[in-house]
Amino acid sequence: MRASKNAVRSVVFMVFSLLLASGIVSAQTTVETPGYHNLLGDSIGVSGYDPVGYFPEGGGKPEQGLIRLAFQYKGVTYRFATQDNLNRFKANPERYVPAFGGWCAWAVGELGKKVDVDPESFEIRDGRLYLFFRDRELDPRALWQKNAAELLRKANANWRTLGPAR
Repeated sequence: MRASKNAVRSVVFMVFSLLLASGIVSAQTTVETPGYHNLLGDSIGVSGYDPVGYFPEGGGKPEQGLIRLAFQYKGVTYRFATQDNLNRFKANPERYVPAFGGWCAWAVGELGKKVDVDPESFEIRDGRLYLFFRDRELDPRALWQKNAAELLRKANANWRTLGPAR
């Protein structure tokens, strides 16, 4: 027995409505340029870590987010460790999204390249979240901290060509 198109549409609409109400899906429809964000899979930002958790009000440390506490913003799905952190993010997402699309801040500044990160290597500077890759022989976070003002200037300039046109 084949379901009618209207019945299928009703079921799809009902499932989407439930996901929207639960916060798993957002009504946000703006999607950034592909490759702008450093993503896990097709859409998970910050490698599934809670972006609010890095900030003092969220605990001040990297923490894995939960699948059931997810929210999509500008085409990226962010996960949260607590409902409070999810609520904080929804109230002001731009405060919590990582700089440079979640790519290594040092590499964007020093190399002019997008480099994957270790989500546990980070810095909050002037209210922004910066992430870094980690290597046994090179500590980009420490290099960033030694010359942050200059690297930030270079990273912002490089991001004009690496990131999407704003």
